[in-house]
This record gives sequence, C-alpha cells and structure tokens, in this order.
Amino acid sequence: MKSKNSLKLLVVSALLTASLPAFALTGDSEKPVNIDSQNQQLDMLGNVATFTGNVIVTQGSIKITADKVVVTRPGGDSKKTVVDAYGAPVTFYQLQDNGKPVKGNASKMHYELANDFVELTGNAYLEQLDSNIKGDRITYLVKQQKMQAYSEGKSNRVTTVLVPSQLQDKNGSASSQKKSN
Repeated sequence: MKSKNSLKLLVVSALLTASLPAFALTGDSEKPVNIDSQNQQLDMLGNVATFTGNVIVTQGSIKITADKVVVTRPGGDSKKTVVDAYGAPVTFYQLQDNGKPVKGNASKMHYELANDFVELTGNAYLEQLDSNIKGDRITYLVKQQKMQAYSEGKSNRVTTVLVPSQLQDKNGSASSQKKSN
C-alpha cells in the first residue's frame, strides 16, 4: 500500500513537472516545478491536483501567482496536461531567451500542453518592457508565436501600446530618429 501511494505521488509530481514549459526560457522546462500553497488536494484516480490559497508556482525563471491552480492530466497522459489558474488576478512573469521579461495578468489563465496553447481571460494584460496589450481575452500559440486579442461586447476594445524604440535594435535608427525630432 505504501509503495502504491509513493507511485501515485510520483505520478502527480511528473504531472506538475510537465505542466509549464510553454512559459519557459530555454532550459526552464528541465528545472523542478515548485508549488507553494496554503492547501492542496490530490485526486489520484482522476489525475487532478488542486492548489488553493496564495498559490506560487515557480520553475526556473517562471513565476505564477494565483488564488487557485488546477492541474489535470486526462487519462493519465502527460502530453494532454491542462493547467488552469484563477485569481484576482493571476499573475505571471518569465524571461525570454533574449533576456527580456514578459509579464501579464488576467482573471484566469488556461494552458494546454498538447497544443502549446495559452489563453488569458478576464481583464487580460501582457507587457514586454513598455509595450503592452490588453483585452477581455488573449490567446497565444507558443510554438507558432501567434497571438490574438479579443474584446467582448461593443463598448470594450483591445488596446495596444507599442514603443517604437523597442521595435528596433539598439544600433538601428531609433536613436537617430529621437535626435532629429
């Protein structure tokens, strides 16, 4: 019985380890996943781990904070792992390979490992340096690097702020343009 429980704990640990590579700096997905929360529940038969109360998830350069995080592995298949985080708001931070940080927040974050699909809903906001985008829902296909932002209803709008100097490399014409203006 003890070895059976140890095996189940190992399965849940593997489930969590495979859950966050889409947000990672190269090599982050090989680092351990640390989850700190006030409470946790494990449904070994259903392959569901639920963490509640000031949840902090870290893996390498990744940091996610939420009120609740639910990690599901349908049928025990790690490739189909789904992570749902809920909060007021859920926040996340990551370093990209180029050293630039990306941070964001939303009421809910949904990540499907099999599809490398991330969805932020409810006052969704993404920021890199001073450029940002906000809307009711933002979706991101990680491997394809395709992002879409949506608004709900006629009165809401998607808002994007792009800082021109961040769109050009440091040796480009951004500094000469500032001097000539």
